[in-house]
Amino acid sequence: MNNNYQIVKEVIDDWDPKQFLHQTPEDEYNPEIEMIVDLLPTATSVEKLAVVIHEVFVIMFSVDEVYSINNCYPSALKIWNKINGG
Repeated sequence: MNNNYQIVKEVIDDWDPKQFLHQTPEDEYNPEIEMIVDLLPTATSVEKLAVVIHEVFVIMFSVDEVYSINNCYPSALKIWNKINGG
């Protein structure tokens, strides 16, 4: 499994935006994580990565305040820093 996948999985699972992981399998967010990892090359800044995360969760779970770009930013920053050695 690639390192970026592990990084994204760790951050998204830790965030657990739908509060699923206490009652579902640990692979609950894997489809969203795979989409985010596939879109990483398009994220040329933390802000763009926050938009990617926002768009993936809106597509997968419909519009919800949980997935506002502001709410996605802290996870985007963690992913960005871990991938880019920040």
